[in-house]
Amino acid sequence: MSTAATLTVNGRTVLGTFSKGVTGSAALNFGQSGGKNCAKVCPFHPESNAPNPDGVRCYAVRVESRPDRKQLAAKLQRHEDAKPADVVRAADAECKERAYRLPWFRVSAFGSVPPRVPLPLVRLLWRLADAGTPIHLPVESKAKRDRYQLSLGKRVAVRWSAPTAAAFLADSGTVSTVAGSMNETPRERVRAAADLARERREKSGRACVVCPAVAARHLRTGSKSAKCGLCTACADPGVDVVYPAHA
Repeated sequence: MSTAATLTVNGRTVLGTFSKGVTGSAALNFGQSGGKNCAKVCPFHPESNAPNPDGVRCYAVRVESRPDRKQLAAKLQRHEDAKPADVVRAADAECKERAYRLPWFRVSAFGSVPPRVPLPLVRLLWRLADAGTPIHLPVESKAKRDRYQLSLGKRVAVRWSAPTAAAFLADSGTVSTVAGSMNETPRERVRAAADLARERREKSGRACVVCPAVAARHLRTGSKSAKCGLCTACADPGVDVVYPAHA
């Protein structure tokens, strides 16, 4: 069993980075995608029995299995083997060094949060929120969204990643989804996301946007402002988000 000390030994850090975030952003991952924290009710889970008409499984699982991602896979495994509280304590120490003020904080760039809410995570996210750090906390089931939102209160938005357009349109809470297919061109996927976002706005009366980071990558705009941290939609409980399908 890993501990907070062994998680950070030999210069290792618990927090990570991700390509969509602005410089200085950080990600906190609790384990592997499709691992013990990911609920099998998610139709994208590699072992899920949930209906999945497109037959698509979690793209993050494929990313973690790439030969050039061995260090990432090893780090995620260390986190999954550790107690969640130990992972959070190590992350908290790193955030404290930055006075809990980051341009963007992403929970679960890979994998998901534990089924049971770790109390140290609540405290860490409150410290970050109180310091003005925008937080993106996605989860794979409505039940987990409700559980985490109850623990975190109004200071942090918990966002359900709805697996289908129908579920996305029907939900009344803070939600996101993916639009388009990997069989379509990138431009077609962006168009599908824009159409779904418009339908969501019309149906729910809530704000809804297409993720600018993914859209800019697909459209090859070269935009340097389409980054998490410059866009803070995912941290806003009043805004829903559509991601064009991407790998």
